[in-house]
Amino acid sequence: MKGTILYVGNFELPDKGAAANRVVSNGKLFRKLGYSTAYLGIRKYADFAGVQLLDAEQNMYEEKYPQGIREWFLHMWSVKNIQAVIEEQGDVCMVILYNVPFVLLKRVKHALKSTNIKVAYDCTEWAGVTDGSFAKQMAKKIDEHFIRTKLADVADHLIVISRRMQQAYAKSQHLLLLPPLLDIHDPIWHQSMEKQDEVFEFCFAGILDGNKESLDIIVEAFGNLKRKDTRLRIIGITEQEFCDFYPNGQLLLEQCREQVVFMGTRSHEETIRFESNCDCYIFIRQPDIRNNAGFPTKFAESYTCNVPIIATDISDIRGYLAERGRWTLLETITSEAAERAMREEIERQAAVEKKQKTGLSEDGPDEDPML
Repeated sequence: MKGTILYVGNFELPDKGAAANRVVSNGKLFRKLGYSTAYLGIRKYADFAGVQLLDAEQNMYEEKYPQGIREWFLHMWSVKNIQAVIEEQGDVCMVILYNVPFVLLKRVKHALKSTNIKVAYDCTEWAGVTDGSFAKQMAKKIDEHFIRTKLADVADHLIVISRRMQQAYAKSQHLLLLPPLLDIHDPIWHQSMEKQDEVFEFCFAGILDGNKESLDIIVEAFGNLKRKDTRLRIIGITEQEFCDFYPNGQLLLEQCREQVVFMGTRSHEETIRFESNCDCYIFIRQPDIRNNAGFPTKFAESYTCNVPIIATDISDIRGYLAERGRWTLLETITSEAAERAMREEIERQAAVEKKQKTGLSEDGPDEDPML
C-alpha cells in the first residue's frame, strides 16, 4: 500500500446515514488506487473519552458525539483525537475532513504543517441552518460563509459533490468532482422481496432535516389520489415525527392514513430492499442553495435500484436522468404537480403491464423498458 488516508467527520460508522455510506464508498475507491483508508467518526448516545476502535479490520474509530456548549467547542477546536489515530496508523499520508467546521480545518492544517501529511476537505453541503440557541445558529451561518468562500484557500485538496461547487471552487489547484458512489457488487443491491399484493407502492426514505425535504407535499399529493390500490411507504420517519414537524400533518393524513406506512428508522440494508421493490421512488426538495449545491444520495440509490423516479430538478440529477426514460422532474414544487406525476406513473405502468400480458411491451417483448 502507498499509505493510509484518514477520513474524519460527524458520520456514524459503518453505515448509519448518507455521510457514512459516502466515506466508506470513497474508501473502496482509494483502495483500488493503492491506499488503505482509516475512519474517525462519531458515536451518539455514548459516554467515553478519547477514541475507541469500532472495527479493526476496516480501521474504523469513533469518538463521542458532543453534548453541550463545552463539548461542542472542544469538538470544533481540538485535534487531539485526530492526532491519536494518525499515531496509531503510523503511515497516514492524507487527512480528509468531511464537512467539518472551517475552524477545525484551520486547526488541522496548523497541527500538520511540519509533516508531509496533506489536508483535504470533502464538501457535500452548504448548510447555514441548524437548530439550537441563537448563538449556535449564528455560528453555523458564519461557518457556512467561510466554507463557501474560503475553503479553496486553505485545503490542500478538495472533493466536491456537485458542479455548482466545482465552479465555486474552480481556483483550487487540486479539485475533484465526486458524486455519491455505490458499490454495485455489494449484496445489499441484489436483494429480492416477493410482492405481497397488487398495490402500487410509492416509496420515500429520509429524515426531516430543516427544510431540506418537502414530505408534506408528497403526503398531500398522495392523499389527493384517493386510490385504494396505492400505498406510500415512508422510511426513516415515524408518524409522530411527521405530525410534530408539520403543523398540518394530522390533517394531511386524514385522507390517506390507512395507505401510508411509516416505518421509522431502519437499517441501510432494509431500506434498500424496500426501495428496490417499490413501484416508484419519490422525493421533493426545494431548488435552494443547499439542495442545488449538494447531491441527493437517495437519488443515487434509487437510480441504482433501477426503479422509476419522481423528483425535483435540483443539483446535477437532470444530467443523469437524461440517459434513461422512466423518470419525472416536477415543473413546479406543488402538491398538484406531484399528484399529476403520481397518476401518470400509475397509468403508465398499468399500460406497460397490459401490453406485456399480450406480448407487446412498449419496448418490444424481450426488452427491459428501463434500459
